Amino acid sequence: MLNLLSAIFGPHRAVSIYVFLKTKALAIAGGVVMIAIVTSLFLLGDDGDHEHEAFMTVAVLSATPMNGDLKNGVIASVRLPDGTATSITSNEGPVAQTVGTSACVEKRVYVESGEARYRFKLPRYCEAG
Repeated sequence: MLNLLSAIFGPHRAVSIYVFLKTKALAIAGGVVMIAIVTSLFLLGDDGDHEHEAFMTVAVLSATPMNGDLKNGVIASVRLPDGTATSITSNEGPVAQTVGTSACVEKRVYVESGEARYRFKLPRYCEAG
């Protein structure tokens, strides 16, 4: 490899490039691989478009403050109108502080898969509908 570098860049510069590649090549290769992974996740990781379906008030089965304080968010188990239970997480303080024995939830449905997702909203959204 040193002979090839020497033919391209000259003997003095070839030694510097060779030493740089021997010491930093693994870090450079790791950085390139990391950039490729992040780029592929960003470009291919899209769940698709979703549509708002409804705001609904649901019963809260249990609620746990994040880090012991509702200002940091809440993890709650709720009973949906169809009778199933699901867990919803919110890290928005003002929204998390409104979760009590009941909570306002937005139902969103993904267009391609038809999968429903839920997230907490402020109570004013449920009162308006």
